[in-house]
Amino acid sequence: MRAYQRFKRCIGQGNLWLYVVSVLNKKGPLHGYAIIQELRQLGFNISSVYGYVLLKRMVRDGILQEREEGGRKLYAPTEEAVEKFRKALEDMQNLVKALL
Repeated sequence: MRAYQRFKRCIGQGNLWLYVVSVLNKKGPLHGYAIIQELRQLGFNISSVYGYVLLKRMVRDGILQEREEGGRKLYAPTEEAVEKFRKALEDMQNLVKALL
């Protein structure tokens, strides 16, 4: 059913920022490759190139901050992203309540 496929795409690939912020909240700052691996373990079939493009976009959009450490970039969520993440979780909980 197409409606269900759109739903899965929307809550998954369409909102990867939620998954990235969640991983970083749980594990702390990570290198790009580690974030990509975490997303793959969550079932997202993303290439390394797409993963790095995603991280750069998230930095540009103010979701992630990056810093150099040992010649590699570490990524962490911004304070605003953590606030929006919590709000998104609240919104999803309210949606589930409304649907049940």
